[in-house]
Amino acid sequence: MKSRNAGGKATAVELQDTAVWIQGVATAVPRHEYSQEFAREFMKRVPLYGEKERRFIDRVYADTGIERRHSVIADYDRPPEQFEFFSRDESMLPEPSSSKRNDLYIGAAAELAEEAVTRLAEEQALDLGSITHLVTVSCTGFSAPGFDYHLVRALGLPASVFRQHIGFMGCYAAFPALRAAHSICLADKTARVLVVDVELCSLHFQFKPELDTIVANSLFADGAAAALISRDPSAGAGTDLPVPPGRRRYRIDGFSSRIIPGSADAMSWRLGDTAFDMRLSSYVPRLIQENIGDVVRTTMNAVSLDPETVAFWAIHPGGRAILDRVRQTLDLAEERLDASYRTLRDYGNMSSATIFFVLQRMRDDSRGGTVFAAAFGPGLTVESARLEKVVS
Repeated sequence: MKSRNAGGKATAVELQDTAVWIQGVATAVPRHEYSQEFAREFMKRVPLYGEKERRFIDRVYADTGIERRHSVIADYDRPPEQFEFFSRDESMLPEPSSSKRNDLYIGAAAELAEEAVTRLAEEQALDLGSITHLVTVSCTGFSAPGFDYHLVRALGLPASVFRQHIGFMGCYAAFPALRAAHSICLADKTARVLVVDVELCSLHFQFKPELDTIVANSLFADGAAAALISRDPSAGAGTDLPVPPGRRRYRIDGFSSRIIPGSADAMSWRLGDTAFDMRLSSYVPRLIQENIGDVVRTTMNAVSLDPETVAFWAIHPGGRAILDRVRQTLDLAEERLDASYRTLRDYGNMSSATIFFVLQRMRDDSRGGTVFAAAFGPGLTVESARLEKVVS
């Protein structure tokens, strides 16, 4: 078999042989679900907030485009005397310490990661004993050993599995994880890489009367996702089970990374005295609007693709303002970002796990075609990928 045609380009046979696929995606959310209206009224009761902050809460929560979110914290719909996470005082002060927040993270992250992987294994008829590499992602907590170790022990992954963790990169971290999995699969055609992303953002909600904090409280939520990455075109990935019907996969065709100039202070995420402090400037949507066109062109040029041929846009729903600015800049009808808007509506911003929710929802469409995926995070950094959705 010739690997190149007369023009020096890869043949269809070679492309098929080296193609790396997102074989499947599964997601999980905590069982505690709260409407955005409920969350707004809860936050307005915080004694540290004055009338100015309460008016701001009313305006911000109404403009998020979010209807409900999930959290590992059970206290929100309990009376103060039954609180387990917050202080059992009407003021809810003192706030939970960083160690208390992280202790809850350790157990809840392991549980939610296990649920997402179990769902993926069921949907893909996946033998978890065939996994060769495990890439985990999170920026909302720490432990050693981490939830990667828990997955090996609880789900029967091989003790020899190669583990890698991507931490503290924020909302765009799923892309470095996918890029790592892609590189592994290109280097080893037998590799089966499990990517598991868990973000428990609600653990870091704080009561400080600062506008950045209030905005972050209005957007973020908890969720987890698992994805199988491999070059193996078969579905069972180590089992004799049949190929799942109506299979929809994503071929990974290329990546791009971009730091937006003059944006270092626009978004940041650091360890504070009682939680992780989030800085989220109101200029973020404008910065994205000014740069997203160049980001799309750069990514498309890297894989010799015209943006006009993009069938699906998987944009990280960091907030409704961000989605609106992206749509306006690229001159897209609102329905072209339907998967992103609906993910924001139903789950909020789950940091790096969110893009997997968008890709999972996008599978509901029976069509195939080119996908442009992108997420924005601290830096301000834009990570993007060109995928091809294939329906079989």
